[in-house]
Formats: sequence, structure tokens, C-alpha cells
Amino acid sequence: MSKVFVSYRRDDSAGFAGRLTDALERRFGADSVFRDVDDIAAGADFGVVIEQALQQVQAVLVVIGPRWLDARDERGRRLDDPGDYVRREVELALASGKPVIPVLVGGATMPTAEALPPTLRGLANRNALALGDAGWGADLARLEVALAQWVGPTAPGERSAPVRGRRALAAAMVALLLALGGGWWWLRGVDQGPQALVGEWSAEVAYPWNLTLREHYVFTLADGRVGGSASFLGVPRALEAVEWEDGRLRFLTRSETVSGNEPPREMGQLYEVWREGETLRVRLQIRRSHSVDAPLEFVAQRQ
Repeated sequence: MSKVFVSYRRDDSAGFAGRLTDALERRFGADSVFRDVDDIAAGADFGVVIEQALQQVQAVLVVIGPRWLDARDERGRRLDDPGDYVRREVELALASGKPVIPVLVGGATMPTAEALPPTLRGLANRNALALGDAGWGADLARLEVALAQWVGPTAPGERSAPVRGRRALAAAMVALLLALGGGWWWLRGVDQGPQALVGEWSAEVAYPWNLTLREHYVFTLADGRVGGSASFLGVPRALEAVEWEDGRLRFLTRSETVSGNEPPREMGQLYEVWREGETLRVRLQIRRSHSVDAPLEFVAQRQ
């Protein structure tokens, strides 16, 4: 059964979609990705097959190339046509409540909400990932990290879906760190304190732009090495600049924000984490290029 649905417009990004499908199937297993050219038999009802596939998968990738937004036919802009299959795919994906990740290829930028039909404007609120030829390996590793929290490879003998998910996430994190030339961060003089944080945690986070998401945090400790991930806007991020001091773990994650035709801008997320009874207290400060948001504080529960 397919786990990831790849939505794309053939005359915009078919080459990228095919390359991406091949890479993800190597990572998550054969037939783990649904793509129309491979998975719809001759004579099948295209619309019915698409709807069934979207119901079965765990995550949806919307591949956006330079012509995705303004592709036209004799009737006008194709996204403005309620019968356009790409529009229908994205509408169904957004309505499903499943994770939807815009994937920018070919130098494309993220469309603004105002440029989209009303039923697709929710897409503009999703954090996008870019795939480029020059940084394909590192970009793909970031995407695999994002997908690994929902999608794991199917293999005989694996005990349960949660175990698969943890293994997939760990493997994807290693791939990302190797692709970026990084590694684990060594904590000098580490004591038993960080051991209290090890495991999987989740929390409802109310962001300052009227968006609330359930975020996930994974911390590991081995031979004094602290690793893991912290999700921001639903996408797991690698931990950087990790420090343990006075019973608190501090670290940085990074993300990009894309708006209209503007180039991507980096955002930094500064975290401070500590145990409080059976819960995890988290303080998050979001740093933009020219401003710093007021700190957010919330409580995470062990999973």
C-alpha cells in the first residue's frame, strides 16, 4: 500500500516528480509512493483512483515548479478550473487533515494565499521544503526527516508501527547529518541529567499567527552524545548547538519561510527544555531575520 502521495503537474515538474518518487521508494520501500503515471491502470477512472489513494496514504507532497501556479489552457488558468486534477488533489489532501508538504523545485517560490483559489489557500500556510539539483542529497535528506515521523519502511518481523516510525526517524536523521557534513554534538562533562529527557514527547503549541499544531520531540543519549529532533510547524528539525547546563537542555533548530516571489528567509528556533515532574517544560523563542518573537512556553507529555 502506498504511504506517500505525490501531486504534481506533468508539464511543470514531471521530471522532478519521477526522480523524487524513485528516491523515496529506495528509502521507504517499493510501491510506497503513489504517482499517477505509475499507479493508474489504463481505463481506470482517474478521479476515483486519486480519491482512494489520498484516503490510504499517510502524507502528501505537492510538487510545485515554476509553472505550477500559472499553467493555462484554452479556458484560462488551470487552477481556477474546479475540475482540474491538480486542484482536486490538493483540495482533497487539505480536507483530509493529513500532513501536506509543498515541495519547491526548479527554483519555484511558494505561492501566496492571495494567488490561490479560495479552496487551496490553506496550502500557503504549510511550511515548504525546496529540492535543488546542486543540493539534492541534503535537500532530500531533510524531506526524508520530515516524512519519517509519519512513514516508515515495511519489513517482515518489525513489531509495530511506532517502532518502525522511530527507526525510520533515526535513520533519516543520520542521513541528514551526513549529507550536511555534520554529526552528533558532544556534551563535555555530561552527567546523568540529560537521561531524564531521553524518549519521545509531544505538545500542543499555539504559535503567534493563530496556528496550533501538535509538535514532536525526540531526544537520545549515547556515550555522552545527545541527538534527536524537534518539530517546528510540523516538520522535524535537527538539533544544533546543543548545551546542557544547570539541569536544562538548550539547542537551536533552523527553518525557512517563503513568501511570494521573495527569496527564502531563514528562521532560527531557540529552545530551552527541562523536566518538571512527569512532564517536559519547553521555552521556544523564534528569531527572524530582523526580529525576535516573544518566548512561547508550553508543556510536553511523554509518548
